[in-house]
Amino acid sequence: MKTATISYGSVKNYATVPARLKEFREACPNGSIETKPTIMDDGVIMFTTTIIKDLKDEYSARATGSALGKSAGQKAFEKLETISVGRALALLGYMASGEIASSEEMEEFMQSKLDKKEQALQEAKTLLENAKTLKELQDIFTKKLTVEQRVELEELKNQKKAELSK
Repeated sequence: MKTATISYGSVKNYATVPARLKEFREACPNGSIETKPTIMDDGVIMFTTTIIKDLKDEYSARATGSALGKSAGQKAFEKLETISVGRALALLGYMASGEIASSEEMEEFMQSKLDKKEQALQEAKTLLENAKTLKELQDIFTKKLTVEQRVELEELKNQKKAELSK
């Protein structure tokens, strides 16, 4: 398959859902894509997508995909539908990099990584700020912080060192 691709973070040759859909429609003019939302009592939405490559052939390739998430407006609803369709298309082979996740899922994953990194940095900052002695400050800085955190918090460490040295 020749699905158009993009690079997405560390993933090379990522096929977007619109590119997968276009290729599917061109390759399977007798195909069918059906989506069905189910809204649960707690507000969680589950989309189920069923794709049949050729409606005229009862043994045609079929795939289902699903997505589950909280509804936060129209875009969240559409996003879940796109994720579901993207997964079903990927299961039929409409992907380039081997990534089944949709770009929306990739964005959420990347944001989650950034959020975790920021939270860890804030926790490291708090540790440094709460150090009571120079020895404790040194131990925190050298034993509990990552190299990246040390670079980011070097100035704070120096300020705290000066404060504790008085």
